[in-house]
Amino acid sequence: MNSNKIENLIVKYLTNEETAIDLDFLSKWIENPDNERFFYDYVKVHYEVSTAMNGPDIDSIKKNLQKRIKKDKKPFYRYKVNIILKYAALVTVVLGISYVYQKHGLDSTNSNKVVKEDILVPKDDAITIQLDDSTVKIIDPEGEAEIRDSKGNLLGSQSKSQITYSNVPTVDKLIYNTINVPYGKRFRVVLSDGTHIHLNSGTSIRYPVKFINGKDRDVFITGEAYFDVAKDKDHPFIVHADKMNIRVLGTKFNVSHYSENKSINTVLVEGSVELYVDEGENVNTNNSTLLKPGHKAQWGKSNRSVEIENVDTRIYTAWVEGKLIFRNTSFRQIRKTLERQYNVRIRNSNKDLDAQLFDATFDIETINEILKTFNKSYAIEYSIVDNEVLIK
Repeated sequence: MNSNKIENLIVKYLTNEETAIDLDFLSKWIENPDNERFFYDYVKVHYEVSTAMNGPDIDSIKKNLQKRIKKDKKPFYRYKVNIILKYAALVTVVLGISYVYQKHGLDSTNSNKVVKEDILVPKDDAITIQLDDSTVKIIDPEGEAEIRDSKGNLLGSQSKSQITYSNVPTVDKLIYNTINVPYGKRFRVVLSDGTHIHLNSGTSIRYPVKFINGKDRDVFITGEAYFDVAKDKDHPFIVHADKMNIRVLGTKFNVSHYSENKSINTVLVEGSVELYVDEGENVNTNNSTLLKPGHKAQWGKSNRSVEIENVDTRIYTAWVEGKLIFRNTSFRQIRKTLERQYNVRIRNSNKDLDAQLFDATFDIETINEILKTFNKSYAIEYSIVDNEVLIK
């Protein structure tokens, strides 16, 4: 790989824009002593000089670095980056990270930064929140911030990968926020009624910042979410996933509704849910399906019919804990899941492989390690170029 390519990878790492594949490649590349020296010299030349005039606060820089290290060690984002992190401890690298933070105004020590500054063009890999006035803000999953409406009223707070709405003033009309979670990331939301929602990669959810007394509690999702709904018998909680509605009073369940999938799946862990189809003005709750714990309801988008089956709910909810469990799953489905979880694109020219069924469980593996695992049971030839996996 040429030096320009390596320089791009190093810059992406220092600016916190790397992917799982970038980290996996860079960690192996830097094991070579010659490459190690190149890494050191590059950082020293390009970052130490750039930051000399800025007078950075070393203590805050170290805190930012520690946050970065902790982020890489979380179960969902654990990669083999120990070698890189060892060199990131160099003062030159620390100064480089500080320079990037100062240059772009990303001071994570300012708790109000996320909600006070308008972000006009969010990055594709950024978690965002859209407020009631359509303003879009970037959420720093390692920072803290206050969540306010367009009038400046305090609605809640964000602490790292969770937003909590609490002590929200009573409203006479519904005010919505929308959170978008890109591929490769996850997020959590605690609604004003105490309902906890886990959002998987590639998910968008629209919800009221405060529910209104006497009205149903309606939320709208695409993607995948795990709900732990606060009990309120007087105010049913309804999840709208395309034409499928899931009505509950208080329960735990998982909903998967990705646009590219042919069906919408609801898996009930605890309690009970009622499923019914919404055809615009023709909402017929009398023709509904009652789901019991330990069962999955699969609603076909084309035939608009519901199929119920008994399942192991852990297979469908393991992602909440950062795990991936596949049972009798086609490689076609598996690679789609891997694309979302690792924010990569997987192109497969082996049509026979796509049809193969696999049982597999993954936790902290990198995308490269996962592909090697499949290679043990089904010989595949693949290459990794930038953020793309090519399977021949």
